[in-house]
Amino acid sequence: MKYLTIIILAFMSLYTDCGEPPYYYSDYKPILMHRDVLGKSIAFSSSRDLKEPGKIYVKGNILYINEKYTGFHVIDNTDPQNPINTGFITVPGSIDIAIKKDILYVDNSVDLVAIDISNGVQNLSVSKRVKSVFPELLPPDGRTLDTEYKQENRPANTVIVGWVKIGK
Repeated sequence: MKYLTIIILAFMSLYTDCGEPPYYYSDYKPILMHRDVLGKSIAFSSSRDLKEPGKIYVKGNILYINEKYTGFHVIDNTDPQNPINTGFITVPGSIDIAIKKDILYVDNSVDLVAIDISNGVQNLSVSKRVKSVFPELLPPDGRTLDTEYKQENRPANTVIVGWVKIGK
């Protein structure tokens, strides 16, 4: 009898409609930027307050602190007891940085960009851009994008450069 019950349950599971797995849509919507604007978006500006800091990179006496999805704070740390926020490098869609000699390597959404700072960060210049190296940024909650925000349903030539929390 025990074997008959197992066989019946096995056959029932074959004919039971389990349906689609549930989709948990993200509580964030993407901030989109046109590729033409993205290509001209890197610039040095005056300092600003840290709001959502990410990774920190140290080069000599300078700290580069990522502001998630917007760029990098430039902090003069010559006197660690009195660090000075000297400026901000705008890099939409950025979350990471590396430096070799006088070149900053940053992610600019899906692109890898080399920024020459040999004349000081105030006089930075983009020396190279390699397009579409990285996958698009994922929502901070790791959930699925709602259908209207998927690439095939949004304006052409746009990339995700950040996220905004929606509702709830």
